[in-house]
Parts: sequence; structure tokens; C-alpha cells
Amino acid sequence: ETISTAIDVQEVESNIRKEFPDFKIIRGNEIYLCRNGLDETNIVRGQDKFWHFILLAKDEEGHKQLREISTRAWSRSFKQGKMVRVPTYYNDLIDIVGNNPGHVIFSQACIGSQLAHLILDYSKTTDEMEANAKYEYIKAWIDNISNICGKENYFLEVQPSFNKEQIIVNKIYKKLSEELNIPVVISLDAHYLKKDQEPIHHAFLTA
Repeated sequence: ETISTAIDVQEVESNIRKEFPDFKIIRGNEIYLCRNGLDETNIVRGQDKFWHFILLAKDEEGHKQLREISTRAWSRSFKQGKMVRVPTYYNDLIDIVGNNPGHVIFSQACIGSQLAHLILDYSKTTDEMEANAKYEYIKAWIDNISNICGKENYFLEVQPSFNKEQIIVNKIYKKLSEELNIPVVISLDAHYLKKDQEPIHHAFLTA
């Protein structure tokens, strides 16, 4: 949940484009999407979640919307244990993107997203009637969130992985894509560049 590095990226992008004119950087933000009104005073430990969600600016207006969303989130940030929580509300997306759609792309991020969580819960459901109800809820959730940004700006995001849960999510995203006519995009959740940097990243996550 930070977009300040976009300033540094501009110089990097300019230098790379000298050799590769078609090189493109998309300015975006991975936000933590949570229930409306969540703050330090009312967080329910063990229940409230900070779901991963991707916002990508299509143009300058879209980047302005990202800045407004990020400003709201940081204005209500708080520390929980060792982590700084930066909550973005669904109402923020509605107020800022929904009132002027067409400038920001939404996608689902990794299996830390709410949609992935709903899908994994559905995949473990053995009762057919209950499973059908959960699947319909998933489709309704997609419809509601895609209506905010405009359905042509909504994508289901899959990632290559040997992780069992990610494979389940990928397969159901493909099914949903075909049923709902929503494009699938392939991304890579990369947190470090070289294999020998993995211990450093592990220490960062578990410190």
C-alpha cells in the first residue's frame, strides 16, 4: 500500500526506454481491502481481514484516483502488533472509481484476495446445495466489484505456482472467465530478484 515509488520509477522507465522503446511500466497499487468503517478502535481480531487487491492506472486520471484512495487509506492507518495496517474500504472504491469509471483496472492479486478465499472455501464444500449457493455468491461478488470499475476494466488474475491452493484458484478462475466473459491475466508475484535473497525476504516476513 504505497505509490510513492512512482516518482523514482519515472527515471528508471526513461533510461530503459532508450534501448527498449516499447518498454512499459504500469503505475498501480496493491491495496488492503476491508470492510467499511474498520479502524483501530473496532477491529475484530481473528475475523477482520485485509484482502489483497490490485489497482492499475490506465491514464493520469486513473493515477489521480489511486492517489486519492491511498491518501484515504493512510489517513486511517494504525499499527497492529508489528504491522502497520492501511485499510481501504469498499466505499472508497465506489466513491472515487465508481463515480468516474474507466480509468482504473481492478484485478484480484494473489490467493490473499477475498475472491480467492471464497473460492477455496467453495472448493472444500461437499454438500451440493451449499456448494451451489457459494458459487452463486462468488459470481454475485464479481458482478458487484466489476460494476465499480466497469466490467471491461475487471480481470481475473492467475499466477503460475506449484502451490495446491493457487492451482485450485487458477482452475476456477478459468471456469468463471468462460461463464462470465471476464478476461484472465497472468502475473508473477515476485518479491526478490535472486535465489540467495530468499533468506532475507523470509526474515523480513517473520521478524
